[in-house]
Amino acid sequence: MQEENESYLIETIGLNELYETKKRAAIATVEAQYEKYRSDPYMLLKTNNYICNQLPTILENMKRTQVERANRMEEMTNDQDLFIQTFLNNNQYFYVASTEKFFLYDGIHYHLYSEDDILYNVLSSITRDRSLMSWKQRTKLMIMKRIRENSLFKSIPESETIQQVLDAICPTLFSCRTEAKYFLTMLGDSLLKKHGNLIHFIHPNAKHFIREINNISQLLLGVSLSQSIRHKYHEHTYADCRLVKISDSIKSELIWNPILTQYALDMLCVACHYSIRYNSSDEYILQNCNDDGLIAHVFLMRDLSPTSVIEQFVNEYLDIVETSDTTLQLHSTQITWKNMQFLWKHFLDSKNLPSIVVLQFLKSKLTETLASYYHAQTDLFVGIYSKYLPSIQRFLQFWSETMIVDENESELEIEEIALLVRKWSTANSGLNNKQMLDVLSYYHPTLEIDRDKYISKVRCILWDKQMDIQVALENLQETIRSSYLIENTLSQSDATSGSRNISIYDAYLFYCKYHSSATDRKLLVSKSYFEKYVFDHYDHYVVDAKFLSSAWYETQEI
Repeated sequence: MQEENESYLIETIGLNELYETKKRAAIATVEAQYEKYRSDPYMLLKTNNYICNQLPTILENMKRTQVERANRMEEMTNDQDLFIQTFLNNNQYFYVASTEKFFLYDGIHYHLYSEDDILYNVLSSITRDRSLMSWKQRTKLMIMKRIRENSLFKSIPESETIQQVLDAICPTLFSCRTEAKYFLTMLGDSLLKKHGNLIHFIHPNAKHFIREINNISQLLLGVSLSQSIRHKYHEHTYADCRLVKISDSIKSELIWNPILTQYALDMLCVACHYSIRYNSSDEYILQNCNDDGLIAHVFLMRDLSPTSVIEQFVNEYLDIVETSDTTLQLHSTQITWKNMQFLWKHFLDSKNLPSIVVLQFLKSKLTETLASYYHAQTDLFVGIYSKYLPSIQRFLQFWSETMIVDENESELEIEEIALLVRKWSTANSGLNNKQMLDVLSYYHPTLEIDRDKYISKVRCILWDKQMDIQVALENLQETIRSSYLIENTLSQSDATSGSRNISIYDAYLFYCKYHSSATDRKLLVSKSYFEKYVFDHYDHYVVDAKFLSSAWYETQEI
């Protein structure tokens, strides 16, 4: 405290003035002591001896101690700085203030790390070093302060980390690395809150993926990604809209969940790095991307207007049929508003565009553009034809004529529906699997569709799947009872059971052979569907989930 006061005085009044002031005070004090003991020979001699003989030695020792302490302090400070620098270089710790979480980067992956583990590592390292034992707590506090100032958002990942992240998401989720880098830079802009007014539209298939990575971001980094990412259009300014490409595989959680499990934190850190490196996603795509197609796609909405999009739709999807046209008897020349909405959706999907126009404006613009063909009373566009409608209408006709609700039917595959359409009309539906699913989702929104493949609780009257299985199994029972072709067709029973169990796999082979050789060759169910039917109807005969016991075919009544 005294040294601090003296330093303050030196800075305030200057060294020379301080010298004169202290000197006068010291002389006055010495004179006062001599005057005090003027008539006391003993104290006079003692005072003189102390001032002339002892005081110089004491002051010399004090000076030596002060110099040694300063040298020691400088040495300790240098050792401490070197230790802290070495420790932080060897242990890349980062901190996020908003969540009060610590992280460790091992040069390959980022990891969530506990403060207790960091403290243990710090104190253990100080103990091993030994030279800073007297400054152990002070050094610990300084290191923790430095770590808290080391933001995870500003970390620079190694090339190996960046390449692993890109390899994980490309081509799995993105068709090329440029698309992946744009997506990551866009994420980084959101994490660093640099997106401004920009809105990034990404396909609704990616909704669950974005939601999960957003949850991770909020949990670990305390930042929401939902400020700039959208899946639907809500009257945003077109100039602020950007389109983000992503593969259709993003809809499968089985594909992206393992990626997030292993690389989520790495992705977020690489995203921040890209945002800082390229300054923004717009600058990345404009200055670092040589894919003209991707650039055009990203900025597609910026260069559009609602009116121009609708005009493009009318030009590409709609045709006016004159009354003298000979195709009147071959094609439908009226389009309902519901069908028009589906055509609009089909158009947007073909352009990889979100629903960028509200339906009220779309209808207003279409009825204005096609005013002479729109009948408000019936809500029909008459004399208008679309080359896409016949396939849709034919498929809907197939559905209404052949499909019935059946609570006992577990699933009908979209590939099976395509085959049934061909059987119904002796021709392809004209729609691929995705288009058929789009039609069903739009016109029959209450259908239970699982994984874009299975439709539950509906049955086609053209094919009773369960009845076909039942007939084949009954025939198999009769075949086994008469011992016809048992040795050549069916597997032998378990040796320890003493009876001939029939494997479900062999039963499925028999089912396939039975219906394939029939004169009216039937469609065949999948192996998984066949097994499910067996488990549901003959569970009391199933052995080890693989066999039907001998009691199944020995029993006369099914």
